[in-house]
Formats: sequence, C-alpha cells, structure tokens
Amino acid sequence: MKLRIATFNVENLFRRPKVMNFASWSEGQPYLDDYAKLTNLLNRETYSAQDKKAILKLLSKHKLTAARPSHRYFELRSLRGRLLERPKGKPPRVVANGRGDWLGWLELKNEAIADPAIVNTARVIAEVNADIIVLVEVENRPTLERFHDQMLMPQLAAIGAAPYPNNIVIDGNDSRGIDVGILSRHPIVRMRSHITDRTDGNTVFSRDCPEYYIDIGQGRELVILPNHFASKGSDRTGERRRVQSARAREIYQTLRASHEHVIVAGDLNDHPQGSSLDALLQQTDLRDAMGLPQYSGFPGTFQRATAAEKIDYLLLSPALTRRVTRVDVERRGYYAPTKWASFDNITKETKDRYQASDHHCLWAELDL
Repeated sequence: MKLRIATFNVENLFRRPKVMNFASWSEGQPYLDDYAKLTNLLNRETYSAQDKKAILKLLSKHKLTAARPSHRYFELRSLRGRLLERPKGKPPRVVANGRGDWLGWLELKNEAIADPAIVNTARVIAEVNADIIVLVEVENRPTLERFHDQMLMPQLAAIGAAPYPNNIVIDGNDSRGIDVGILSRHPIVRMRSHITDRTDGNTVFSRDCPEYYIDIGQGRELVILPNHFASKGSDRTGERRRVQSARAREIYQTLRASHEHVIVAGDLNDHPQGSSLDALLQQTDLRDAMGLPQYSGFPGTFQRATAAEKIDYLLLSPALTRRVTRVDVERRGYYAPTKWASFDNITKETKDRYQASDHHCLWAELDL
C-alpha cells in the first residue's frame, strides 16, 4: 500500500488578522507584541498601580481610550462594567481594579483573503494529492470543512482525486485563531490534545501538539503529531521553541513504546542548524524527510526556499523512514520566477494577493 503524507502552512483559509498581512513579519510584529502585552495585563486578577499605568500607556499608544475608538488592527470590546473613566476635560484613567470589575477584551480585526489565493491554496493541496495532510494556521473545524466542500472538492474532482471525509481541528492556545488541523482519507479513530501541558507554570505549546490516531488498514495505526511552534517574531531567542521541542520529544518517545508508525509534522519555525529544535532533530530517532536521499530539491520550505528558510518538517519514525520512496515539495503556490514556475495566475503583479501561502507544501510517499 502506498501512503502519501504532507504538511502545509496555509496561513488561514478564509479570514486572517489584518496585522498578519504585512509584506514582512517585522512590520506586523510590534502590533502583535502590544496585543500580547495588553491582553496579558487585562487578564490579571488584580490591577496594580503599575499595571494600570501600563494598560493606559498601551491604550493611548493605539488611540483606544476614546468612547468609540477606531483602530485599523485592534478592537477593544467592553460588555459589562467599566475599564476606563473619561472625566470631562481630564485625561482618561483606568478605574477597573482587576478582571472581576469588567467584562471585555482586545480583539484583532480580520479581513477576508482574496478568492484567488484561497483557490490556489486548494490547488496546491489537490496537486499534492496526499492521503493525509497536516494543515497549519487553520481558523477552526467548520472553516476547514467549508474550505474542503466549497474550494478543495472542485479541484480534486478536476483531477479525479478522492475527497477527504475526515477532518479535525482542535481549538488551541493561540487567541488569533490559528490552529493545527488534519485532512485524511483514512479514519481518525481517536485523538488527544496537549493544550494544557505546562512547564514551570507556563503553557508549553503556542497552538497544540495533538495526537491523531489514524487507521491505515490491515490492523495498523499511524500516529501524527501536528505542530506549529512559536515564531521567531514572538520567540527571538528560541527558548520557547526549545521547550516545545523538548515536550514534543517526550510525547513522541512515550508513543514509540507502543507505536512504530509515528510522525511529527508542521511548521517548527526554525531551520535544522538553529539549535532550538535539537531535542527533536538530534535527540530522537526521528528523520526529516527532506534529509533523506529520496529528496534532492531546494533546501527550504518558506518563501525562496534557502537553507535558512527550512522551517516545515515531516519527521518520521524509523519504521516509516525505511519505507519512504519519494519526497518532494509543491512550490507553485508561491512566486519565485528565477527558481520555479508558479501557477498561471500568480504573476509579479498579482503575487501579493494571489499566492497560496508563503510556505510550500512538503510531502513524502511511503510504500507500506
């Protein structure tokens, strides 16, 4: 039996936070940093004088202190109680003394993704035609199902490929709504989430490291661990990725005691020489599909596919590594004309809105 496995960071399917649509992460990261800081402050049980000062500073910075503030990227919602008081002729001040005094939150504004970009995302997935595909940055399961039925099915039908009757997304820890999910032609018989895993009192996974148990026939079970580690924008030192990598290693090694077919897949947000992934890449028997002799293309999986842009992985247990017959990367959803041909509607003029993703779809075929 041949089994094709893939991983693809789709960068959302229908809607995406506006702040994540800049040309480079460095432009949007300051907004995401402020969003994280303010959200953390607002969620505190008690606001100290210093907390109130920091809250007011961040709100003022983004002009969110007005009775009806208007911001391009943020929405401050207040449903019950009061966070702020706005005395006439005086500057606003924080009057809530903690989370219990008001009900509200800071929200990232979304915008629709251009239709051709969604079609090209579906086209990438259809062209790869994997039996099981890990998807990164998916909004939620209803969105994934709608994408499958409305956008992906026509692309699959056009090439005579089968649909994906099984799809799962478990809501993870990212408040922006970018989770990891899976499409499978084989039954997903059970699952386990790790959203509550903690180390030193802190949540480990930025999204989740779910365990999906898939029946691949003849009494065999494949376990896939989709992942999306912390980005270099939010984790500049790599320390959080090191913690995530170490915990994923523990989960993998526990599984290996009872399962020989295990895969860790997804966007790990660092290249193999970056050291933050050593717990997985150097301290386990997992092998990266792109490091096998069956692969001979460009080294990266992001944008122009340089070695430093290798951030997406299919890590295979030994029993699977021995069965790999092909490894490749579908890159036509991204515009890089000096390196590869893109889909016909992705040109220099349309690339910013029509590209499927900044990431490429990595896949491996196994003869089981």
